[in-house]
Amino acid sequence: MNETTQLVVASMVFDGAGRCHAPGAILLQNERIVASSSPQDIGAVAEAQKIAFEDHVVTPALVNAHSHLDLTHIGPLPYEGHFADWLGRILAERATTTRQGIRESVLQGVALSRAGGTAFAGDIAGEWSLEPLHAMRLGGLPGVSYLEVFGVGRRQAGSIETMQSMIDSVQHDADGVRLGISPHAPFTCGPELYAAASRLGLPLSTHVAESLDELQFCRDGDGAFAELLKTLNVWDDSITAQNAHPVQLLAETLAANQCVAAHLNYVGDAEIQVLAELGTTVAYCPRSSAYFGPPHNGHPPHRYRDMLEAGVNVALGTDSMVCLDTPERISVLDEMRYLYRRDGGESASLLRMATVNGAVGLGVDPSLVDLSPGPIAGLLALPGRTLADVLVRNDPPLWIMGPMR
Repeated sequence: MNETTQLVVASMVFDGAGRCHAPGAILLQNERIVASSSPQDIGAVAEAQKIAFEDHVVTPALVNAHSHLDLTHIGPLPYEGHFADWLGRILAERATTTRQGIRESVLQGVALSRAGGTAFAGDIAGEWSLEPLHAMRLGGLPGVSYLEVFGVGRRQAGSIETMQSMIDSVQHDADGVRLGISPHAPFTCGPELYAAASRLGLPLSTHVAESLDELQFCRDGDGAFAELLKTLNVWDDSITAQNAHPVQLLAETLAANQCVAAHLNYVGDAEIQVLAELGTTVAYCPRSSAYFGPPHNGHPPHRYRDMLEAGVNVALGTDSMVCLDTPERISVLDEMRYLYRRDGGESASLLRMATVNGAVGLGVDPSLVDLSPGPIAGLLALPGRTLADVLVRNDPPLWIMGPMR
């Protein structure tokens, strides 16, 4: 077999595992990394095709730990200040979508994810549908498609039966996309459904502590989400106050292998400690959090930095196109940019959240999204001489190696 050797030279090469060289070079053979270092250390490689990216930073392709690609067709929507009302609108939009429409929306999301430099995605396959799983496989976006399930009160037994029937009907791992399970949230899924999902041995994801309404529901069993359940005609008198924070309620689920907990906008020190002890991956979606307007009622801003310091594996996600300001792409690069501009965050930590940490959460080999020798999922060229330069610009990523060459 003929070997193809390439030498990529850039202003900087950078990954989320601590490798940084400026100027930098990456030696590739048959699209596998042989070495990444400075051009001087790698030296001249006579048979190599040289690919020069002056004024660019070269990084591994990205990992989106939490997305809702089936909502791509809705496009950006304004948020009018009430989460339960907003959620009702989204459920209505999603419920009127045909199976073909769901598949087309996810395929559109796959294309926009590729335009954003995404190598792997954790996608929530909305509301009892396997169409997003098939679309991710058809579109060639590897990762995990989490079948989203719902069931509270006396409806849990039926939901568990339906969930089991659906997962038995499909291949769990094919074309680089694994099937996962996503009990939606503590206000739409009861403890029996969470327990049944945890026992399946599949990757898990769930929304946790996303809003103050959720905290009120879990603590007192009333408020806006109780009214929403009544409006949806799924309320019954077996639904009661749990007198606990959602993280405490879901501790058994969060301890399960490869559990990704999305959002965590409202947590205290005790909850952060639990997340660290349980090994939970937190998928933080900065633009989504900003879209909904936290913090509210005197709560602090999202505590992702405190989580990282405590040892929590924090990854980045985009949530859905509904809350994004980049209709031309879906990318955690723009989440990095948002955090860098708002918080002045360390660029190396942000890149780790956007690559290695996301891979760990999704059960993907992290070496596929770093610059260590061996296979790599893809390489991106980002306009700018340093990663800090990249993060103050709005340019799209360019694929050097990977699905959009």
